[in-house]
Formats: sequence, structure tokens, C-alpha cells
Amino acid sequence: MKLSNRTVVVTGGSSGIGLAFATALLQRGNKVIVIGRNQATLDQVTKKYKGLVGLQGNVANADSVRSMAAFLREHYPDVSILFNSAGIMREFKVMDDTIDLERTTAEVETNLNGTIWMTEALLPQLARQPEAMIVTVSSGLSYVSSPLHPVYSATKAGVHMFTDALRVQLRNSKTNIHVMELVPPLVAETNLLPETEGPIPSMSLDTLVGHGILGMERNRKRVVPGFSKLLRFAGKYFPDVLSNAMARG
Repeated sequence: MKLSNRTVVVTGGSSGIGLAFATALLQRGNKVIVIGRNQATLDQVTKKYKGLVGLQGNVANADSVRSMAAFLREHYPDVSILFNSAGIMREFKVMDDTIDLERTTAEVETNLNGTIWMTEALLPQLARQPEAMIVTVSSGLSYVSSPLHPVYSATKAGVHMFTDALRVQLRNSKTNIHVMELVPPLVAETNLLPETEGPIPSMSLDTLVGHGILGMERNRKRVVPGFSKLLRFAGKYFPDVLSNAMARG
């Protein structure tokens, strides 16, 4: 897929992986709309990176997703790439009786519901384009669960399964929408984790973006770079060994 002169929507685009891909796609001559919950953060990002367009919204809220989809249909009808990058990672102990129920499911709402809702909301618009693409961001931890993050791995496994099903349905519907799953390893620069020490090595954002952009250009079904390859293998053959190691980390 040609990655220039396109209109791109990036959720979670005001920081981390989303912002890194948004700026990389902007540099390739695309119009890039970044979605984030915090208007002040969006203002800072769009001021720093001239050309980025900020759109305030919350992918974990269905009404907000509907409003954003309606805005994009009216003001950016030529959107042809959706990059689902919004995500959070929470560490908690399931036996901690001070944890409220809402906190235990916050990742489900953002990571999984947000990906599904944004995809569903923009599918009709994407289907009208001569060629379009949906990118979902799962994780190497979709293959091997991190015991310290009991819900995060579950949501990313859900993103993986949803992406596979989405790809098959769109192919059978004979649309021109490509579907790619990006499976990052740990990327310390995203600050999802408070520290990077542990059994899983980190990859730089620049390296991840390089893998992802190449995969998008080549219409890859799935991009599994760095340590995620080992996690994928471990998930098939010895998932408990690595999960136990991460619990000790």
C-alpha cells in the first residue's frame, strides 16, 4: 500500500507508539489526525509537530466514538487509514481488596472496546475508498500472560483474535481494506511500565516504527518484531515458564 497523500486517523496519537507512527506518516506527505482524551496534550503535540491535526475524544466511550466518526465523515471524508493505537496498561494484585471494579476493567474499555468501536464506526467510510487499511496494535503479551498485569494480556489477546476475524470477514466481503496487526515487544519509551528492568528486553520506538511502516507498505497481515517473536513461540510451547519469570520480575 502506498503510504503518501492519504488521510490517516491515529487513536492514542498524542503519545507513545501512536505519536511515533503519526509523525512518521506525516513526514511521508499524509494528512494525519491524532485522537487523544486530553485537549491540552493534543494542543502541545500539534504545536510541536506542525501539520498534525488534533481531535479530542475517548475511544473507551461509545458516544464519543460516534461523535468522532460523524466529525470525520463530514470534515475528512477521504480517511483511508485507521491506526488503532490507544491503550493503557495497569498493574494490580487481584487479591487487593482496595481495587475497585472499574479499575480492573479499564484496559478492556480502552484497549479492546476502543479498538473494536473505532473500527466498526469507521468501516463504512473506509469501505468507500479505492484502497484502505486498518492497523491494530496488540502486544507480545497477547501470546504469554504477564501475571503482574492480569487484564492487559487478555485485552491484547482479544485484539489479536478480533483482528484475525476482521481480516477474514473483509476479505470475504471483497472490500479493498487491508488489515494489519502490529505486535510490539516492550517499548520502554512508551512509559507503559514504570521501569524496564526484567526478563523482557526493550525495543526503541524508531525501530518499531521502521518495522511497522514496512509492514504497512507490503500489506502484511501481521508484524511481529524483536522479542515478540520469542513470545509467540513461547506461547505455543512453554507459556508457563515465561509467565512465571515475569511474575518474579
